[in-house]
Amino acid sequence: MLRPLPLASWLALIVGIAACQPSPPPEFRIGLIGTFEGNFAQSSGLPARQGATLAVDALNEEGGVLIDGVRHRVVLIDRETAPRPDAASTVARGLINLDSVDVLIGPQQSVLALAAGAVAEASDVPMIAPMASSPAVTAGRRLVSRLAFLDAVQGRVLARFAYDSLGARRAAVLYAASSAYGREIATLFRTTFEATGARMVGEETFNADDPETVTPQLRRLLAASPDVLLLPNFTSRDSLHFQLARSLGFSGRLLGSDAWDAIALSRRPEVQGAIIVANWDRRNDTPAVRALRTRYAAQYGNEPMRATAAATYDAVQLVAEAARRAGARTGAIVMDSLRHLGAYDGAFGSYRFVGTGDPVRGAVLLEVAADSTGVRAVVAPPQ
Repeated sequence: MLRPLPLASWLALIVGIAACQPSPPPEFRIGLIGTFEGNFAQSSGLPARQGATLAVDALNEEGGVLIDGVRHRVVLIDRETAPRPDAASTVARGLINLDSVDVLIGPQQSVLALAAGAVAEASDVPMIAPMASSPAVTAGRRLVSRLAFLDAVQGRVLARFAYDSLGARRAAVLYAASSAYGREIATLFRTTFEATGARMVGEETFNADDPETVTPQLRRLLAASPDVLLLPNFTSRDSLHFQLARSLGFSGRLLGSDAWDAIALSRRPEVQGAIIVANWDRRNDTPAVRALRTRYAAQYGNEPMRATAAATYDAVQLVAEAARRAGARTGAIVMDSLRHLGAYDGAFGSYRFVGTGDPVRGAVLLEVAADSTGVRAVVAPPQ
């Protein structure tokens, strides 16, 4: 007759079995903040999720990230934010305090990145806001970085191209009164354009909460006969202004910023001939872009890839490389590692990290044509 095992023996047996089970690999946890619903979903939040997912898959196919001699599986945790600064702050806190992420990626809009970046800075958690272009996002912050060019770069590039290549001598601008993004671009455009001897013949603002009531402003601007009309606003607002400007008789060139959704706008007849300053063009033929295109097509088929997907893909790859070099998963040491990476060729662009949160990079100027966009000029990074 078998005797039952004493309790101590059962405990020893359970411990022995558990000891034989392989322990799960350590994790490198990345938190993604995005707007996955509403006006910014198609151009910002959903492409960011696509790019982040592709980058995480690529890293894990290679065995994860080697940090301090140990392979770490990369885990992506995304959280939705409403398009408000307070919501972005709350989401950042949740990812850090509840999900225990090591780094943050996003948000893409500068006003949201400002708020989330304050939380990251206070929590000693590195953050990359790939598409945020306001200088305030990184100013005075040790743990926050970006990949896009600054607002000022857009204003200067558009002004020089309008003068040199379009022959424009008279320009006007309409932007949201509450938008630091639009105001910064307009200011640098005006300064650069007038330095050539050309004239800024009109500058108007509109209420972002009521973007449809812009007829009086546009009438005043067009009465000054501008050759070009600069609209440094988000596509959801500008799409109303394009048609109205044309209906009021404007026949000149429209100028747009990196907030424009070039893919969606190429189907709008009133936007044909518009010039858009962009961080990236999906037809670039560098090895990094080709590799991402192949992955993207395998996962998402013929769906056009947006710039935000490429930017977020690079952001995930960059924080992984920074962690590998630093030998740490999180903290200022990881951001210091990123800021001193030097030259890096990514899918979103070629960067030169020079010790700040603002890598040096160039720009692309696109011209909207029927159902497509064409590259008009490639602006090299400043030396």
